Amino acid sequence: MLGTSQGNSCPDTDTTTSTTTRREFSAPAARDAATQQSPTSHDLAYFDAINRAQENVARVEKINIESDQRGRTWSIPVPPEMQSTTPVWSGRAIWQRQVREILNSDAGIQICRRHSIDPERVFAVAVCMAAVADQRTGRRVTASRETLAERAGVSITVLKRARRVLSELGMAHEMVRGRFLRTIEQWAAEAHHGRKQVKATSVWALTSPRSVVIRVTSAGSPTDTPPSTRVGNASRDPRTPTPPIHPQSRTGGPQSLGVVLCSSTSVRKYKTTRARTHAAGASASRNANPRPIQLQKAAAELISLAPSLDTGRHIGSVCDALRDHCVDTTRWTGRDIARTLNEDTRLRGWTWPERGSLRHPIRFLRWRLARIDWSGPSPSERAREAKLERDLERRRAAVAASDRDMRIASTSTRVSVMNQIREALSRRRSNPSGSAVR
Repeated sequence: MLGTSQGNSCPDTDTTTSTTTRREFSAPAARDAATQQSPTSHDLAYFDAINRAQENVARVEKINIESDQRGRTWSIPVPPEMQSTTPVWSGRAIWQRQVREILNSDAGIQICRRHSIDPERVFAVAVCMAAVADQRTGRRVTASRETLAERAGVSITVLKRARRVLSELGMAHEMVRGRFLRTIEQWAAEAHHGRKQVKATSVWALTSPRSVVIRVTSAGSPTDTPPSTRVGNASRDPRTPTPPIHPQSRTGGPQSLGVVLCSSTSVRKYKTTRARTHAAGASASRNANPRPIQLQKAAAELISLAPSLDTGRHIGSVCDALRDHCVDTTRWTGRDIARTLNEDTRLRGWTWPERGSLRHPIRFLRWRLARIDWSGPSPSERAREAKLERDLERRRAAVAASDRDMRIASTSTRVSVMNQIREALSRRRSNPSGSAVR
């Protein structure tokens, strides 16, 4: 109808929507709908990256959980089949005793000779490895070569030889060789300790072979120790000393090749009566002169601080040990000697034996004294020097304070100076022109 808008009785001032405008508006909507229904290649790559990241995170968590990572570094996981076929050790103290026993045997001496290393150094490395091993199983020895060499007091080359000897004796086994980490392992290491790690050390396990366990527990010591004195036997007499479980030789000397050979029966038979007579004569002439009182005091104080060295007899043997190793008791007190021995024990990673656990305490004391330089200043001397330095600093500070106080003006001086200042200011105010002329 004329004057109406599409049959509407009310006239419409705006123009109606044409078909062209409808198509222009419907095209973007169609494209949006198509976009929502079919994602682009960019979205597919994004979703794929998220999925891969989630999978890597799950793998990293699984690796760390299954390998039971501990400590401040990440260690290479050991395959389960290798874990199941590797025996555990008998305990830290018993394992050290087993190592000592097998190193003193003929087979241990021959292996050490073949690798050109002293059994004493092998034992020092073994003690340091036992200190960082898992105390329950003896595994997870992941300390670096530099750390073990520094603690044992040997070089890297000697450390490698000692490890070869322990491996050949069956007392240690390299589970995994150290290497560079793969990408997923680097991620796992960073997730474990929060730092970047590209290399990992070898993983060792300390073991107690059945043959060594049977030899130590059944055969006893080389000197045929009775079964009642074996470690771990609950039926032994409490008054009987327990066998030593520390890094000293049963024969009373260091575990070097010469001492071990001298302790065997094939060499012991060459100790003639003439040598015994000469030693007896030397000891008799030495005992003829009284021991200095300072030496006796130092020996008594040392025994009181180290009960494991107490033989229950006269302290003359302790005095002779101190004198033979050139310990100047006028400078070294018994407390100084005990502190130095404790510090050396801590640095070597050893532990002091318990009271009554040493068969030959004086031999053990001589062995320990021979490995320390007693020519330097004693702890008491260093303490006195430090005290003298502190006293000197205090005196210097007191002299400086006294000089500073001497330079402070007295009350009368301050009053006279203030009066002079006031007079000068009053003259300047009363004659301003004169001050200007000047």
